[in-house]
Amino acid sequence: MGLRGAFFDVGDTLVEHWAPREVVNAKARAQIQADLGERPWLDDLLEARLERSWNASLAQLIARRTDTTERFAPEEARQETLALYAAWFRDRGIEIDEADLDRLRHGMCVPLDEISSPVKGAFEAIRWCREQGLRVVLVTNTLSRGDAEALADWEQFGLDGAIDGVASSHSVGWRKPHPAMFERALQIAGVRPEEAFHVGDNLIADVWGAQRLGIRGVWRRSFRVHPPTDERGAPHDPWGDRRRRDEATCEHPSESLLLRNGVVECALCGGAAGVEVRPDAVLEDLSGLPGLIGGWL
Repeated sequence: MGLRGAFFDVGDTLVEHWAPREVVNAKARAQIQADLGERPWLDDLLEARLERSWNASLAQLIARRTDTTERFAPEEARQETLALYAAWFRDRGIEIDEADLDRLRHGMCVPLDEISSPVKGAFEAIRWCREQGLRVVLVTNTLSRGDAEALADWEQFGLDGAIDGVASSHSVGWRKPHPAMFERALQIAGVRPEEAFHVGDNLIADVWGAQRLGIRGVWRRSFRVHPPTDERGAPHDPWGDRRRRDEATCEHPSESLLLRNGVVECALCGGAAGVEVRPDAVLEDLSGLPGLIGGWL
């Protein structure tokens, strides 16, 4: 069966080198203020952590599974962005209507070209995939970015004509590795699982998640500078944190996992994560993608 679909994660797969959180927050603040005006709660909201940490022990949950053929679809993987925003305001007794919540969500989406830079070979790889006749879909976990905002990012990068669609967790309502994300990508591309490959930096969310549906999983080995938990950045870098955690109590968060000598290890504690993930291929950056996929084609 030939290949017809090329799926890509975004953060730390196609773009990296994230701006500091305070820079991203300042840009989001300016966008929201221009649309909604000055609000007394705005700075507190920008500093809030709305995203759930449901995948903090995802590797452990998978490792404890006995039925490896069962698709992993925990209820915690559901994402209802506006409900998260609404809960934050409700907990503080602040009245806000749903229309303003969605405008607020949109204002949080700082254009990617202002807060990140492309991974080596990323844009060329996307264009190359289109030249081969592959349907290109971005499959990305986000907090506030929906499909429309994500596609607008790539219009800014000058790649809108090379991308056929976006499956964002905000719009789909589930987060990778939930199968709904990859099923949506397959639907957009109009291809079957065996006709597609997915490239991502997260061994669990990207490689493991794609392979559960029969999609080839390509791991983009990433050493993050500022790995985002959402599109507004993250407070610390698990790859650069040299303070070793206790292996017995470490939860092995999926964004801290790496593959070494065929074993999935946790960068935080140095121990084996206890989960088996075997990528169909490994890339240091996207400049090697044409050589890899060319062989598959």
